[in-house]
Parts: sequence; structure tokens; C-alpha cells
Amino acid sequence: MGHNQNTPIIDAVTKYVNDWTVRFHMPGHKGAPVMEGLIGRLIGNRAFAADVTNVPGMDDLHQAQSVIKEAQELAAQTFGADRTYFLVNGSSCGLQALIMAVCGPGDKLLVPRNMHRSILSGIILTGAVPIFYRPEYDSHFAIPLSTSPDTIEYYTSRHPDIKAVVLVNPTYHGIVSDISAISCITRQLNIPLLVDEAHGPHLRFHEELPRPSLDEGADAAVQGTHKMLSALTQASMLHLKGSKVDPDRVESALRLLQSTSTSYLLLSSLDATRSQMSSNGREILQGSLELAFYLRKEIMALEGFSLLEAEREGIFGLDPTKITISLRDLKISGFWSEQWLREKHSIQVEMSDMFNLLLIVTHGNFKVHAVRFLESLRDMKKHREGREDPGPFNNWEEKYFMPEVPKQAITPREAFWTPWSAVTLLEARGRICSETIACYPPGIPIICPGEVITGGIVDYLLLMKNMGAHFQGCQDPLLRTVRVIR
Repeated sequence: MGHNQNTPIIDAVTKYVNDWTVRFHMPGHKGAPVMEGLIGRLIGNRAFAADVTNVPGMDDLHQAQSVIKEAQELAAQTFGADRTYFLVNGSSCGLQALIMAVCGPGDKLLVPRNMHRSILSGIILTGAVPIFYRPEYDSHFAIPLSTSPDTIEYYTSRHPDIKAVVLVNPTYHGIVSDISAISCITRQLNIPLLVDEAHGPHLRFHEELPRPSLDEGADAAVQGTHKMLSALTQASMLHLKGSKVDPDRVESALRLLQSTSTSYLLLSSLDATRSQMSSNGREILQGSLELAFYLRKEIMALEGFSLLEAEREGIFGLDPTKITISLRDLKISGFWSEQWLREKHSIQVEMSDMFNLLLIVTHGNFKVHAVRFLESLRDMKKHREGREDPGPFNNWEEKYFMPEVPKQAITPREAFWTPWSAVTLLEARGRICSETIACYPPGIPIICPGEVITGGIVDYLLLMKNMGAHFQGCQDPLLRTVRVIR
């Protein structure tokens, strides 16, 4: 990994701004302080000046030939890829493009059930047939664990016509799988291994972190550069390595999916992040790791709180900068805790679920943040002494929280185009679902279009709704009704 501080996109934008070019082109603000008292108060006038479009000298993301091409080539070197594509429509766009590149109508795609719903969107776009596999779940934290190579071998042997394998690595909670062993299986089958590495753009830059998927044999990886590094929200990268994924097909898919009004603020942030990590990546991650280890040590010393750790059964590896805190022994729900921390201490965690809080520690966090969070945990425990949340802590049964993958009656694409009706959750039992229902974050589907809604799924959705979960992908996020096939 060479060090290269060049920033070709930033240099081109800076030159255009400093040339004081008279702009008779989009965007409408022309780089002028036309909203100084409105959004200008939030982001400053300089952001408007740098918000340019693909005029001559700026290149074109959809046909990169100069500064964007150079920036993407530098990114490929930095992140260990043969080719890298900048994404301004988020990691979701990259995952959809990969699926479109390897699958067509009727093709089988092996997909983890803990996928992000954007993968399901790619399946609907292509007409592919998902073959879902369900990773093992931890009975205490109630979260998916590593994907076993045996699981991949089992499903690929039962479905020898599978076109590609998709993995989520690392998971939202930082859990990684044995990519090297899994890639050996896909290599023997001569099919591509596609990795949703949205939460792993930082892995390459420190030896104490799990190894990145491209180094372990993956053929493609999509990274949310904004999630763990310094890029602006929505700025991501798609990386290819080897020859199993056709770059021409990827580029064709990206031209279909990405906006033609490319944000040069997003592109510049990708350019800057690559330069930053190329030059100082290990130093940046060292600080993040030290703070994460400090937090882990102090939380473990607090009675009643437990942490997800790498030594736990079913975990191949763990990113320590993702800190999953179980509140289950204190009989406190994660949903309640997240809201309480925000309202009482002005602390916002990454996500919560029934039992857990998830923290993401990056170079944007400092010791003062950690101290404040630890104080808030002590305060929360004191506040909740002698109280219990209703719901999951009484008469708990493991199966009640993790419904099995339901029967797929029709493909997701068929369900998307089939007429539907809105019914109550209780009325939906036994019907074919017409929409995606996912808790967000993290955006993992509980039920997919084309699947039969079971009693277990209805019970689970009602429980999550009553506990305050936020739903995405469905027409009615309050789940007063759900869509089913007529």
C-alpha cells in the first residue's frame, strides 16, 4: 500500500473555484452565497462554491477519463483492488450494481438472511432467485454470528446452478467470517464471491483489525467509506479484484443506477479520504483502537453490562471498534436505553435493538466522549434500579425472537409487480407478502416480497412494534397495515 497524497478531484474543483469562472450552468445557486441566512448558516458559503457539476476539466463519473479516473486508480491501489468505482448513491447502489453484473432473470443467488435490504432491491431489479441461508444466532445477544464455510458448502452443493455467493462481512456488529475458506469454495465452483463490506472500509489499515475481504479472496467488495472513515454521508466505493466479475457489466449497471448529477462534494470527500488513509491510515486507526479498548475495559468493569467479544462461540473474528453492549441482565431494553441516553445525556448511539446498544468508535471520537458515555451508563443503571421494562424479559423463548426463513411462494420481482391489498398484521398470517419489512437500523429484512407471512413473523413484528422499533421498506412504517398479494 503506497503513500500518495495527490487529490486530483479536489485539485480540479479548487482550480475551478479559484478561477472565478462566471457560471451560466447548473446548479442554480452558481456557487454564490444565495442562502446565507438559511442553509448557509449550517454549511457555510464555501460549500456552495465547491458544489460544481461535470463541466470541462471536472471529468464525468459515468465515463471517467481524467481526474476521476486518476482518483479511482489511486483508491484501487490504497484499498487493494484491481479496479475501484466511486459511488455517490451510497453502498446500496454498489451492491445493486454487483448483483446486476452477475445475475439475470431466473438466476440463483446465494444470499445471507442478515443482508441489507438494498441487496433485495438488486434481486428485484434483476429478477434473480434468492437462495437464503441463515447464519447462526447468539442466544444472549440475539444477533447473527459468523457465516460458516460449511453453510456455504451445503447450499452450493444443493444448488449447483448458483451464479454467485453474497456475504455480509463485517456484520453491523463487527463480526467477520472466514473469507479465505469461503473463497476457496467459490473458487472451486468458479463463481464470484461478492462481499457487502459496507462496515469495513477501515480494515486494511491496521494489523489488529480483521483482514479485508479482498485480501482474503473475495472477487468484489462494496464499502461505505462514509461509515467508518472520513467521507461525507452517502460516499462509498465498489472494488473489484480478479476476473470473475466483468467490469464492463459493473460499469453498465452503475450508469443505470447512479445519478447523472454527480455531487463533487461527495467525490471530493472520497478523494480526500483515500489520500488521508494512504498517508496516515495506521496512525488514525491506532487512536480509534486505543479508545475502543479503553471503553471496552471500563464497560466490562460495570456490573450488569456485558460486551460482545471475539472469543465468543460462533465468532470467527470481531472488529473491536464496534462495541455491542447487552443490557439484558439489567432487564433494560436497548430501544429504551437509546432514547434515554439521547434525551437525558445528549448521547446518540449507532443503533439499538431489544437487548443491545451498538457504538461505533472512529477517529472522530475522543477520550472526553468515552468518559461522558461511561458516566451516562452509570447514571442509567442507577435510574433503572428496581424497575423492569415489559416485554422480552418475561417468558423469553429464543425462537420467539428469531423467526425462521419463511417459504418463498413467488420471486421478489414477481411479488413487486403483482397487485396487492393492505391488511392488518393479524389478517396477514398465511398470506404472501408484497413488500419488504425491515427494522432500521440495520435494515435487515424480516420478511421479503414473495414470502409467506407466518405466525412467528407476525408475533415478532408485533413485539418489535410494541418495543418502539423503526421500520423501513414498507408502505406503512407504523405497521397498522401490511401489503399482501391479492
